[in-house]
Amino acid sequence: MEYSVKVSIIVPVYNASKYLRECLDSLINQTLKEIEIICINDGSTDNSWEILQEYADKDDRIVLINQENQSQAAAQNKGLEIFKGETVAFCDSDDTRELNAYEIMYKNLKKYNVDQVACNIRIYDYTGKDLHVTEQI
Repeated sequence: MEYSVKVSIIVPVYNASKYLRECLDSLINQTLKEIEIICINDGSTDNSWEILQEYADKDDRIVLINQENQSQAAAQNKGLEIFKGETVAFCDSDDTRELNAYEIMYKNLKKYNVDQVACNIRIYDYTGKDLHVTEQI
């Protein structure tokens, strides 16, 4: 089966306005362009929904769902019900991705013919200080 979307990125959002723009910027600027970004607003009480709408108006790869607060897992499951990509990834709304992250992960998924890939993560404190790198295998 041929897919036009290689990776569907599911982003559960709850009161993330402080970080949401940075997250969305890192996703819409990925070097892998054949992505869809499914953002599920899980009953945010801040202006997260307005930020999501602003970005969706500028990028048609963004799919929005607005629901009453249920949980992060419920929001992720909602994304799993509708994704159209060949594969799926999750990104928290306070996370960012290196601009080539999904391209590298997708290429490795295909190269090694595996069902799942993982990558290194870098954790920062609120001042931007790099705390440590955790490797996932």
